[in-house]
Amino acid sequence: MISNWSNLLARKDLLRELVRSELRSSTAETKLGWLWWFLDPLLLMLIYWAIVVGILGRGKEQYAPYPVFLLCAIITWKHFATAVGTSTKILRSREPLIKAVPFPTMVLPIAQVLSNFLFFSFGIAVVFVAALLIGGKNHSGDYTPLVQVPGLMVLQIIIVAGFALPLSCFGAMLIDLSGLMVHLLRIGFYVSPGLFGIDMVKTALQKLDPKAAEISWLPDQISGTLFSIYMLNPFAILITGYRDAIFYGQYLEGRYWLTLIIEAAVLFFIGYRIFQHYDRRVIKFI
Repeated sequence: MISNWSNLLARKDLLRELVRSELRSSTAETKLGWLWWFLDPLLLMLIYWAIVVGILGRGKEQYAPYPVFLLCAIITWKHFATAVGTSTKILRSREPLIKAVPFPTMVLPIAQVLSNFLFFSFGIAVVFVAALLIGGKNHSGDYTPLVQVPGLMVLQIIIVAGFALPLSCFGAMLIDLSGLMVHLLRIGFYVSPGLFGIDMVKTALQKLDPKAAEISWLPDQISGTLFSIYMLNPFAILITGYRDAIFYGQYLEGRYWLTLIIEAAVLFFIGYRIFQHYDRRVIKFI
């Protein structure tokens, strides 16, 4: 069965069951179950907090309370990393089902994205509660910016699906891709503003070429261009957006909303077309 929207809607019952199955399987092997989805980023947060603040003595005042600042990034990135990482192996792991029953195979990576998104939703709610309980002088005191969170979550799920769809095909054709993705995703987190804010990125870019400081107009032009390129990373915008809404009580700039909407549409369209191109061709690789 060809993977397209009409076939996907026709088998929405299968998608629903796959999401339920993923939720059950991810919690059945441990006593704490779904709590591990939050405990894992919580432990990472404690490690990063100990290294950045305790050992290196970093962690700017505008990032306090730093644990909440970190969790906004870790929870967001975990959804992307887990959904994409499992998607690279999903077609191979479902080989018997694919060869036995005709159905749009697109539901398999989409189910991974949706099931992990449910865990992410729980995690972001916990971050919000933590922000309320811990508080912080960096928050504006205005909670109306929280209306941005649902929009950010919708765009995030579209972006993650845009990556998961093609990578599920490539993972079926390249068996070592899943191992490579572990390292690429780790690098991606450090490149994205996970341990720091975008203000540090802007400052670092301004100091990139000290000789250029002799020309009054050149530093701002160079650093501004490089910073604009850096902010094309959709997760730089998403992480900043969640921090603005939950941590600072501010609104994400309109230009970043526009960039994120365009990127979500483009990434999903390209991912969807790539998956359609390789759809049934991957069977010979699994």
